[in-house]
Amino acid sequence: MKKVSILTVFVFSILLVVSCSDQFNLTPDTQISESPELFKNEGGLRTFTNKFYSHLELGRILSDNDSDNAGTHSTPPSIRSGIYSIPTSLGSGGWGWSELRDINYFIQNVNQHTEDKSLKDKYLGFARFFRALFYFEKVKMFGDVPWYSEPLQKSDSTALYKPRDSRVQVMDSVIADLDFAVENLEERKSKTVITKWTALAYKSRIALFAGTYREYHKEDNLPRADELLEEAIDAAKQLIDANIYSLYSTGDVKTQYAEMFQLHDAPTEEVILARASTQNFLYYTPTFTGSSHGNPGATFSLVSDYANLDGGSYYESHNGNITDIPYYNEFKSRDNRLRQTIVYPGYVRVGTEDTTVNDFTQNILGYQITKRVGEPIEDQGADDRDVILFRYAEVLLNYAEARAILGQLTQKDLDLTLNLLRERAGIKNRLTIPLETDQNQLSRYTRTSDPNVLEVSRERRVELAFEGFRTDDLKRWNEGQLFRDINKGIYIKGYDQFIDLDQDGNNDLYVLEPEEKVPSDTKSGVQYLEFSTQNELTHGDHGRIIPNNKVRREFEDWEYLKPIPAEEITLNPKLEQNPGWDEVK
Repeated sequence: MKKVSILTVFVFSILLVVSCSDQFNLTPDTQISESPELFKNEGGLRTFTNKFYSHLELGRILSDNDSDNAGTHSTPPSIRSGIYSIPTSLGSGGWGWSELRDINYFIQNVNQHTEDKSLKDKYLGFARFFRALFYFEKVKMFGDVPWYSEPLQKSDSTALYKPRDSRVQVMDSVIADLDFAVENLEERKSKTVITKWTALAYKSRIALFAGTYREYHKEDNLPRADELLEEAIDAAKQLIDANIYSLYSTGDVKTQYAEMFQLHDAPTEEVILARASTQNFLYYTPTFTGSSHGNPGATFSLVSDYANLDGGSYYESHNGNITDIPYYNEFKSRDNRLRQTIVYPGYVRVGTEDTTVNDFTQNILGYQITKRVGEPIEDQGADDRDVILFRYAEVLLNYAEARAILGQLTQKDLDLTLNLLRERAGIKNRLTIPLETDQNQLSRYTRTSDPNVLEVSRERRVELAFEGFRTDDLKRWNEGQLFRDINKGIYIKGYDQFIDLDQDGNNDLYVLEPEEKVPSDTKSGVQYLEFSTQNELTHGDHGRIIPNNKVRREFEDWEYLKPIPAEEITLNPKLEQNPGWDEVK
């Protein structure tokens, strides 16, 4: 028995080394020669680092679909049966490190072989930007993660099997990487190349995330929230004061916001970084025009946040009675971004000439998303538009939010940020300090009752809708209960009645009672919406559409972080599972 035990341990050790070696991709994933000559000229450095752009994942833009901004036909992922399972395989569930290996390998060789200091620092800044990006995504997913600043070697068992480092330490290193990038990257303006301005925009984003996470997740006892918020302010203000970016404008408040996302070439006055279809980036038109992506539609919760054109609260202007307002009336005298984000009465899709109404085969809520949606030819994925990843509007919002949280928001700040965004949307009256909020905001959020913070948050939600920010925002704000929100759609006056959605004199919709089948004598031009037992209206026989009435269980704090795959825990006993997940079966 003793011999068998020793043999078992020996074999397990071999498997441990091999598995962890595979996990960290100890051989760089590149076909480029590893000769030192590669790192001595800019052509070689540029060729090697161009692959890092693949780390900018398009999928992050779609994360609004998992937030309270969107609802789907199917049971929401946050409550789906069996969603709480721990991934098993090594490197699965986001716990992969090959990208980091490439980055650290590059950093090591540049330091060893690049003699031109200015060239060295420029490309080190580039690599450290992507290392910051890599680790920020890991911290968002897992909290504490092991920090590696050098490429791992198979012989380095101490590093391979180390415990996780605290998210505080990791984020300190991330900020240091970005500071180096800001200092050494080129100051030129380019929408396709990572520059100093990209690094400043990104620093404002991640410092805001880290600072607000620490501010609102008090139970985690994470230090220096205010310092990180100040870092976000400083980075954003540097970019603002550089005076090289502005908000895209054509002078037409009814079209310019949407047009920014329709252009083949992203407008460089506002766009700080974009990627093209030739760089394996495609817009996600099919997500909102097909029937195989969950049929996401905008929620009533989001629609209710758009202000009136006079600048006032839509909620207050109706004395809080907005639940039973028909779809057609919801667009009257509203913030023009609403009509440029979802289908409105009289909508004409780009690339077509005819007016259309909400297509309920493509969304169940009746608020069909149009922002970023292109011409019909793109329904099959034929798209060559730039995909916007960083734009100036976000930097303005990062600045305003950090200032508001620290109690520093001034009238000058509002005029520099929110009032510019609202002016582009055609809102006539300026916001003034102190800001006023409404009960719609106060009843929705739990982290604060400060009107300045809540109104900046509202503006952020509206301006950045369906650009991939909302899920992260809810996480950092500690507003996880909104992931369990019952998503509602448009108001329906009753079952088995014809509805003229756009009030053009022609009926467009007929909503059938749950489990009722479409009649044989249907009328041309009318959509017949079938409900299952999981669909209902808020007031029984009338009200807003609820696409899924399954009972939501209460959100728990451990759900903010993802689990580490089971095999990783088995092979490295120094890794501890995130709290809560160790009890998931």
